[in-house]
Amino acid sequence: MMDIELYSSDDMKLVDDILNDNINCGVKIIEEVAHHVIDSGGKRIRPAVMLTAYKALDGKNIVEAAPLAASMELIHTGTLIHDDINDRSALRRGIPTAHMKFGTSAALLTGDYLFVKAFELLSEYGKELRDEITSACITLAIGEIIQAQNINNVSLTEQDYLSIIEQKTASPISASSRAGGLMAGGPDNYLSDLASYGLNLGIGFQIMDDILDVVGSKEDTGKIIGNDLNEGKMTILTIHALGNASQSENNFLKKVILNDRCTNDDIMEAIDIIRSAGSIDYAHELSMNYGGMARASLEELPRTADWDKLHLLADFAVDRNH
Repeated sequence: MMDIELYSSDDMKLVDDILNDNINCGVKIIEEVAHHVIDSGGKRIRPAVMLTAYKALDGKNIVEAAPLAASMELIHTGTLIHDDINDRSALRRGIPTAHMKFGTSAALLTGDYLFVKAFELLSEYGKELRDEITSACITLAIGEIIQAQNINNVSLTEQDYLSIIEQKTASPISASSRAGGLMAGGPDNYLSDLASYGLNLGIGFQIMDDILDVVGSKEDTGKIIGNDLNEGKMTILTIHALGNASQSENNFLKKVILNDRCTNDDIMEAIDIIRSAGSIDYAHELSMNYGGMARASLEELPRTADWDKLHLLADFAVDRNH
């Protein structure tokens, strides 16, 4: 969970109770794998955005809204399990990834189970809400595939990168935000504003995640520093550094991105190149700009305590240490 109180603990306890109800299915290995990931301290940004947007447009029945918020967290958890398998990641949130602890088969099938449970929850809502979430899930899957196709692609452009993270990260957050407003019965102009808010927040959030991959601490992020570099995954930092480093630095950075057998010293030297090229500062400024665009999207919405919390969520997304 987040280390800042941005939303009602009662609301999120309700979401967590729904998550537990859907995980506890009587099959020990599913329960163990799912609890291993869900109980490990995720930020719950998607349900937080959804429920805060719902209340910002005067939504009153949190019991009605919470299952949809829980469905987004189940979808997110399923994607994390599958992503870690695909990326061969050893750690997430400071503990072994599900496939490392329980085996690939158990992790893969538990991810599938969580997707099905999410859509079971989603089936209780009207067509417009179902379409909102399913469309975002399709976009997410396409984004993940395009990212996988561009591993080791040192020619990836900044626009290519932004398109990928818009699809795989920002689209579900945008859908969460708009769905919250839709459940509250908000007018179309407010729903459009909330969708824009979530999209910009999501892009800024992912850029910040990519920054933390090279400047964060393992204790704070729960991940191995330089993991994206080690996997050959292109981010805004490597794209910027390749365009601004010296020729010799550029050549070395490309060697690291293209080589799946780099040493830790190689990764650390690549991070030094990224830092000296000004790429961390560039990425942080870009992330902050998207946070500002997220806040600006809320200007026409009613000024309430939850409007303030949406602002704080945008601030948190782009200025954090984990």
